Amino acid sequence: MPRPADRMGLVVQMHKDLGHFGEERTLTEVCRRYFWHNRTKDVKAVVKVCQQCQMVKRMGSIHSEDEELKSVPVCDLFYRVAMDTAGPLPETKSGNRYILVAIDHYSKWCEAKVVADHGAKTTARFLEDDVIYRYGVPKFVLTDNGGEWAAEFDAMCEDYGIHHQHIAPQWPQCNGMAERLIKTIKHGITVLSAVCDNANCWDEQLAKVMFGYRCGIQSNTKFSPFMILTGHTPRLRADNYLHSLTAKVDDVANVEAIAEQFMQKVKLIANIHENVVLNVGHAQQK
Repeated sequence: MPRPADRMGLVVQMHKDLGHFGEERTLTEVCRRYFWHNRTKDVKAVVKVCQQCQMVKRMGSIHSEDEELKSVPVCDLFYRVAMDTAGPLPETKSGNRYILVAIDHYSKWCEAKVVADHGAKTTARFLEDDVIYRYGVPKFVLTDNGGEWAAEFDAMCEDYGIHHQHIAPQWPQCNGMAERLIKTIKHGITVLSAVCDNANCWDEQLAKVMFGYRCGIQSNTKFSPFMILTGHTPRLRADNYLHSLTAKVDDVANVEAIAEQFMQKVKLIANIHENVVLNVGHAQQK
């Protein structure tokens, strides 16, 4: 239990570390790590007076149209990946105007990259470097019919044996998962760039926004993408603070204990994946 004098500071820091994603997500992470009376009240108070969040509420984030989301069956990690582009956005000092996104339909794990252009050569490199080389070759890649997903991108999919699925023009909402991710990213970078000095450096905020998204519990899986992939929650600055209050000596490696922890994590991950399939199935039936 943190000292009363430290509690509000911890909430503020956690809210910032999670990319200003709001009251519910901040409260979830606070409750996961700490206990004190009136935690909910303290979190609401912090988010309510956050200048960056309030500024974006008044101004609005970068516009993104709401689209109906269509359920897509899930199968396995990175079996089906949805990809999309956001932009053109206000050009940054580094010359970036677009964001490329890729999201795994199963875990909701996402990758995003800021780029100066969104041509087919650029999107193909993004698929190879940020998806294939990190998580393996998807079986399916879902995109719209834009020119950035043709030519070199199509050739790369064919080379890797990936089935490139195009969304029918009359059903753009079929890529709703990627569209929703883009909306979240746009809101996040708007909040973090709300300070005037950062207005043309929104590309420098993307990593923090992605971290906050990956840490958030998803409504359909009931787990965070981070938990599904790794079997544990990410360590935050607040965790180091908590450790400093309880640890008296440095951790000492114990081979047997490490082996036991590893086996427990294997069982935990298996249980998580079993629940993900059940939770997504229930969500899609609603």
